[in-house]
Amino acid sequence: MESSVNTSFLMPVALLLVLLVIPFSINSFMHMLANKNQFVYPVIMKIPLDNNAVAAPTEVKQYEGFDVALKVNTQILAEFINDIVAISSEGMSIQGITGFISPNMKAEITGEDFRIENPGPQNQLYGLQDTKEWKWRVIPESSGVQTIKFRMHVTSTEYGHQKANVIELAEANIVVDSNPTMWAVYNWWIFALLGGALFGGWKALRRYNIN
Repeated sequence: MESSVNTSFLMPVALLLVLLVIPFSINSFMHMLANKNQFVYPVIMKIPLDNNAVAAPTEVKQYEGFDVALKVNTQILAEFINDIVAISSEGMSIQGITGFISPNMKAEITGEDFRIENPGPQNQLYGLQDTKEWKWRVIPESSGVQTIKFRMHVTSTEYGHQKANVIELAEANIVVDSNPTMWAVYNWWIFALLGGALFGGWKALRRYNIN
């Protein structure tokens, strides 16, 4: 009888400890592995533009939203690419572009571990002369060093034919600090599964001890 009472008391305590410790430990451990001995370049440009073209924080909190922005003089960008195309040898290209492009462009950001509120190619938010600006609201869903890619959608014309192209502009590398509290909120189903499995095991063990 004493053994049965002890087991009935210890199992709920063990259940509570598992539910509280294991998920947080996994999240913190993955964050530690992602950041260990890693040097981060905040912004990497794929096209020779000023680094100030990209505005993004270097460090944020997991599941806490923030803004990123892109500011580009599309006329200068189009002229730069067109000049390279004009002097390139036959069959040569810059990021697959072989025709002349228009300064009318749409911007897009992508990130595997980010929730982007307005995904896909976007028209500029506003512009001053030929300088256009875009803004996005994003939420990081994983901790560690995460990357947001900035792309420009353009139309090129070659021999009278138009073609859609994508220019890889830049990458922003952002350190995302783990947020155990919000992680638990967004991953409540893990607690539900663990709780259900352990509660079922406890009930089965209790019936066994009673019998």
